[in-house]
Amino acid sequence: MAQNAFGTDKEALTTGEVARICNVAARTVSKWIDGGRLEGYRIPGSRDRRVHVSALEHFVTTHGIPTSSEAPQATATTRVLLVDLDRTATETVREVLTDLGGYTVETASDALSAAVACGASVPDVVVFDCSAGDPVAFISALRSRPNFASTRFFASGAEFTDDGISLTRRGFEAVIRKPYSVRVLLEAVTSPRLSNRRAG
Repeated sequence: MAQNAFGTDKEALTTGEVARICNVAARTVSKWIDGGRLEGYRIPGSRDRRVHVSALEHFVTTHGIPTSSEAPQATATTRVLLVDLDRTATETVREVLTDLGGYTVETASDALSAAVACGASVPDVVVFDCSAGDPVAFISALRSRPNFASTRFFASGAEFTDDGISLTRRGFEAVIRKPYSVRVLLEAVTSPRLSNRRAG
């Protein structure tokens, strides 16, 4: 039998196998299945779960999750703050980055809670969804603080009226179009600093 994209000839995978493919913990895979994000099933009479290869391929493609050796690693612990109204999306990103290792990820649903999080600890990277508040006011307030001089700011959104140029002129390193994948975010976070570029 021919091997699939994950290097196996199996039709269904265990949570441990899925975890190794996606670079996450097995408990994360179980949460994805139980939460309905990843299609899977329980073996009758057992607590063990299985995931069809086709379902995993769809999930990995939809969320842009790097598999096996594709995932770029952070060289040191990188603090990431995701500011977004979409809690399901941010939770998936948080789980993947945390399980990859080298990342500490916090989430906030709006500009006010993001400001509170920034007051508690200075993030290395902030991804600010434009629907969570005024991005210009948010970045202006933080850029005025000396301890945020090295923080990298990315704006995210479904649409940008001027292709995001005005946001990059106001201090955002780049704009990331939504829905963005984990892979796109990782590439932005691990790349050299960008200048007036669109990610994703």
